[in-house]
Amino acid sequence: MTPKELPQAIDYIKSGEHTCIVMQDGVITHKTSGIGVKPIKELYENQPEALKNAQVADKVIGKAAAMLLHLAGAAFIYGNIMSARAVDYLEKHNIPHQYGMLVDAIINRAGDDTCPLEKAVLNIEDKDEAYEAIKATIAALMAKAASQ
Repeated sequence: MTPKELPQAIDYIKSGEHTCIVMQDGVITHKTSGIGVKPIKELYENQPEALKNAQVADKVIGKAAAMLLHLAGAAFIYGNIMSARAVDYLEKHNIPHQYGMLVDAIINRAGDDTCPLEKAVLNIEDKDEAYEAIKATIAALMAKAASQ
């Protein structure tokens, strides 16, 4: 079942006003913005109850984001752009989802390779293991950026 506020959430995402919208019982409860899985990860770490049984609409949902939202207990996931790997994962776990555009893979910011978080969870199926891989990859990326 699709949340009644999904069209409004999609409009927020398409306008660029927000990158992630969280709904509880079809009512928008959080509007956040950020790069990659950052908004989802921060909500999960700081306000986990916000994602439990929530309907989440995000600008981009790859397998890493899908796994993180599964770990958080999201009940419905919409990706304006969603990867085929995310769809496969969500279907395996019977998590209702929709997307605006389906892509083979999520591409990195430079546009020349697969997203590093997608690579980090490529061969992982356990959501807890995926969370650890996501955190480690983000830490490595931040350390690399700081040294440049």
